[in-house]
Amino acid sequence: MGTWSDARIVSLKGQGVKAFLQGYLTCNSDRIRQNAPTPTTLCNLKGRVIANGWAIGDDECVLLVVHHSVAVALAAFLKPYAMFSKCSVEAHNHAVAVASSASGSNSFTDHWCFADNLLDASQSNADDQSSAIARDLVTNRFAWVSDGVAGKFLPQVLGMHEVGAVDFDKGCYLGQEIVARAQFRGAVKRGIDVFEWHGQLPIAGDDWTDSAHGKGMVIFAAAKTNAGGGQGLWVRSL
Repeated sequence: MGTWSDARIVSLKGQGVKAFLQGYLTCNSDRIRQNAPTPTTLCNLKGRVIANGWAIGDDECVLLVVHHSVAVALAAFLKPYAMFSKCSVEAHNHAVAVASSASGSNSFTDHWCFADNLLDASQSNADDQSSAIARDLVTNRFAWVSDGVAGKFLPQVLGMHEVGAVDFDKGCYLGQEIVARAQFRGAVKRGIDVFEWHGQLPIAGDDWTDSAHGKGMVIFAAAKTNAGGGQGLWVRSL
């Protein structure tokens, strides 16, 4: 067992919580299950991603696993809407418990899965696996959104449709009209790509430039086991 200190949980509880989330998540909330993390994003009215990660739960409780830097803001964003559906929203302050994917079916990357009871804070004292998970996310091209890039990009620009986080045939959700229009009109001219870095770890929101594609923005970066370099994901012109 380990922990993921870069991640936090936003919990939503109440009768019909999945029906409520259908109007806010880009995934079809009917797909959300226990022990089967569903990739998802949540957009603002302009269709820009303010948080992304994984949804786990049932009709009465759904847990959203997101970057620690956006968890409190996400909970505050959802609360005014959730109150009308009699749902409670809470941002939890403890790190997320994880294990190697070989030890369970709750996998969210090739090598890592979530623990069975993510609301149990007593599990958050194990060794931090954030660096290893970050490398997996880059390998899987999962552009995990932190506060440095929140609200800047459409889901397609971040490749969220390629990792199963966007259902284009579901009903309306916040920002859906803009997301759908960009998809079906072929208006997405930027996308993510992998880059190599050396020296200091790039930070989300930093400018990044290469000779082939020009200037773009860092979304997420991971260090190799040995210090001094690694890989990351950036948004560049297609």
